[in-house]
Amino acid sequence: MAEGFFSKTTKQMLRGIRVSSKEELADRIYLYFDEVNAEPVVFHCKFKLDDIDISDKIITNTLPLF
Repeated sequence: MAEGFFSKTTKQMLRGIRVSSKEELADRIYLYFDEVNAEPVVFHCKFKLDDIDISDKIITNTLPLF
C-alpha cells in the first residue's frame, strides 16, 4: 500500500515540478498530503485470513548464501 501511495504521489504531484529549495518541496508535499487527507478513501482488503493456506511448511530462508 505504501509503494502504491508513493507511486501515485510521484505521478500526480511530483512529476515535472521545479522548486527553488528543499523547504518549497516539503511545503508542496505537505500540501498534497493535506489535500489527500481531506477526503480519505477506506481501503478494503480483498483477502480473508481464512483463505490463507497454512498447511505447507513455512519457508524462512529464501535468500541465497554467498
